[in-house]
Amino acid sequence: MSEQEMIMTVDRAGNLLGPRPRSEVHANGLWHETFHCFVYDPKRDVVLLQQRSEQKKDFPGMLDITAAGHLLANETVEDGVRELEEEIGLTCTFDQLIPLGIQEEEFRDASLWDCERCHVFLARSDQAIDAYVLQETEVKRLIAFSIEQFERIADMSIECIQDTTGEWFDRRQFVPHPSSYWRHVRQGIEQLRK
Repeated sequence: MSEQEMIMTVDRAGNLLGPRPRSEVHANGLWHETFHCFVYDPKRDVVLLQQRSEQKKDFPGMLDITAAGHLLANETVEDGVRELEEEIGLTCTFDQLIPLGIQEEEFRDASLWDCERCHVFLARSDQAIDAYVLQETEVKRLIAFSIEQFERIADMSIECIQDTTGEWFDRRQFVPHPSSYWRHVRQGIEQLRK
């Protein structure tokens, strides 16, 4: 995404404030809306996370949401479903997604001040992990985690999390979403498993 691409800014209640360039949004900590979607495979009882491309400006090579992105100035939350097809080649309609509500996130470091209202969803898919078509400039690979290991991501006292192939990941390899965010997604998946 270009730093000059226009993103709709909002207040914390979601009221529209007007479009601003992405660079300004992230430099000044302006609230904006994003689409987040986790893919849950009910057949294997796993959650897929993406490893971000090394080319990404923010958090390169780190583990993150299966598919996510900013909503552009002319987009609605429903338009965010395009991220699934763009990033991992998964085609589905908005009404097939399971909404998990809105989570607020604020992250700040020397180069980024990100204030997001995240519209969080689950998508169901049981296709093989190697059947996804990845957008290489965005996604390096998809990694499957059991529900038990996914739950460990929310526990900040746990240093390492293991995927379904036996590979271990250090906590510092995950994009730093708050524990409450990971727990919220885990609870949503639990409802889906019942």
